[in-house]
Amino acid sequence: MGDLIFSSWGGQVVDSRRGGGVGADDVALPKALASGTPVAGVMGWDGIAVWGDGVQVIDLARAYAEGLVRNSCGQCVPCRVGSKVIFDCLDRVCSGKGRPTDLSTVERLAARLKDQAMCDLGRTCGKAFADFATHFKAEVEAAVAAGSEIPRGTYRLKVTAPCKSACPAHLDIPTYVELIRKGRFLDSLEVIRQDNCLPGTVGRVCVRPCEFNCRRQNVDGPVQIKYLKRFVADYELDRKRPPRLPKPAADKPKVAVVGAGPAGLSCAYYLAQMGYGVTVFEALPEPGGMAAVGIPDYRLPRQLLQHEVGLIEALGVEIRYNTDIGTDVPFEDLLKGEYKAVFVAVGARLGTGLRAPGEDEAREGFMRGADFLRDVALGREVFVGKRIVVVGGGNVAIDCVRTALRLGYEDVKLVYRRTEKEMPADDVEIADAKAEGIEFLFLHNPTRLVLDDNGKVKGVELIKMELGEPDASGRRRPVPVEGSEFVLDTDAVIPAIGQAIDLGFLPEDGPVKADRWNQVEVEGLNWLAGVANGVGVFSAGDCVTGPLTLIGGLAGGKEAAFQIDRFLQEGRTEPLEEWVMNAYVAQLNPYDDAEDVGLPATTEPAHIHHLPVEERIRDFREAEVGFTHEEAIADASRCLRCYRMLLVAVGGDGAGAPGSPTADR
Repeated sequence: MGDLIFSSWGGQVVDSRRGGGVGADDVALPKALASGTPVAGVMGWDGIAVWGDGVQVIDLARAYAEGLVRNSCGQCVPCRVGSKVIFDCLDRVCSGKGRPTDLSTVERLAARLKDQAMCDLGRTCGKAFADFATHFKAEVEAAVAAGSEIPRGTYRLKVTAPCKSACPAHLDIPTYVELIRKGRFLDSLEVIRQDNCLPGTVGRVCVRPCEFNCRRQNVDGPVQIKYLKRFVADYELDRKRPPRLPKPAADKPKVAVVGAGPAGLSCAYYLAQMGYGVTVFEALPEPGGMAAVGIPDYRLPRQLLQHEVGLIEALGVEIRYNTDIGTDVPFEDLLKGEYKAVFVAVGARLGTGLRAPGEDEAREGFMRGADFLRDVALGREVFVGKRIVVVGGGNVAIDCVRTALRLGYEDVKLVYRRTEKEMPADDVEIADAKAEGIEFLFLHNPTRLVLDDNGKVKGVELIKMELGEPDASGRRRPVPVEGSEFVLDTDAVIPAIGQAIDLGFLPEDGPVKADRWNQVEVEGLNWLAGVANGVGVFSAGDCVTGPLTLIGGLAGGKEAAFQIDRFLQEGRTEPLEEWVMNAYVAQLNPYDDAEDVGLPATTEPAHIHHLPVEERIRDFREAEVGFTHEEAIADASRCLRCYRMLLVAVGGDGAGAPGSPTADR
């Protein structure tokens, strides 16, 4: 890649065309795709940037206009008509038939797009065309005068939105939200299921990265994307509408999936739709993995999760329950030829301890968070006293305290070593726990368990903490306050400070290797862990990334499914262009929390309903009640349709196969 020639990205104009080079690092834009392909130029919602002298900027703008023509929804004249006229002007110039008025036409229509388009796709494209018309006037005039054809470049086109980019599964959120606004609830659900096989589940327990990247929150609060997803999933179920799912013919090789958690289910869902025979091996007696036994029923009713898994099974997926790979079936057996590929998705199913004195000697009243939730979910006996202390600041810790309350504990405390501001738990879950009477002890940390002579927990020693400098996570590091120790009486202690991955089923000399964090090693976006006897072994989800999110597991399973298909059909693996572009767009940060959206604060987000506290803490009935039709439509109407379009010129030689840019939406 050469030096930066021009950039208007982010509103900062850098122009070295009139002499003097500018370093490629002077503009904060990635210089290559995740696949390693160099980027020669970009045109998108925040401007234009060009490196080296191989990019024909007029052709770049023509390809960008062509992308807008194809992706415009057509609901407003500036975009529906203007985009076509802009394309025609630029296409004439590139064909050597340009007119002297073409540039002024582009400039005039770009201004209308920027100011008058109904949605952000037209407005942001208008900004890009305005930058082009302003800074490349001389180039266009010279091309018109020369009357020579400009060769087509090689491009990658991506249509995204801040919410869509932030979603690990990259759901087309603006489209499904708009369909809800129009009352087309089943159509909305059909869009969701293109990228998410568990919409009702995710609509209840997702951590909502989309909402934290919703431009509406810069005005009066984010669109309630999570609960809108729940609404359409519940609508189909409550009204007993038949799901709109394909009926594939299993005419391709068999694939084994280890684990029926979110990643495994997602992989099976997409492989089945592609025609593969899929067998899922699950150690538990039911599907869902940690979604089933790590998330309490008051948040995620098991019958709902089982219903959604049933739809996956209806595609032809076989799930063998109570089958533990490594114990009931050796992992090596999956590599003997019956299955042509294996997907490992065992999740992070083990609880971790405090690593504090007294832990190993405890005989009663000490339980690890993930183990505690799993035992409760499976109906196993757990210790119940009057007082309990849960240690941790994530959603698992919140689930533990709220579960303990429902089991009969009267005094429930959560201990966290930082302040509430630093807690990684969802704000909604924290608020619900507080409403139920959970006591929070911030800036405290356990130092040892206090046991009686029989090993029964009777207390926990805590030390007060204060916040120091930020650590690697960006949060201020908790520092013990010397001499501040005290003993808090309690009958039980549950550490909920992490989860561990069990890879003991993998043979040491097998194709799958673990890294120093005991996570499966894979080839980046290929998700390939190894090959044995011609069988490709792939992996994704928590066992690759460490414990993350349910939606992240679904995304990893989907990506792996398409890689498995490429491996079996083409005998190779390489990052899929869609996911390469997703990764590139994410680096550009489509959402700006400091942006003035230019709208008055006129509405509030719809609020989810809850059962009364005195009712919901008695049992494990679902605590939240979904939106009404009116609430869902009203909240969906708040969406700003913040689509953005990015065109990347690759290769840097200005040449490439003629035709449209490769598009991905």
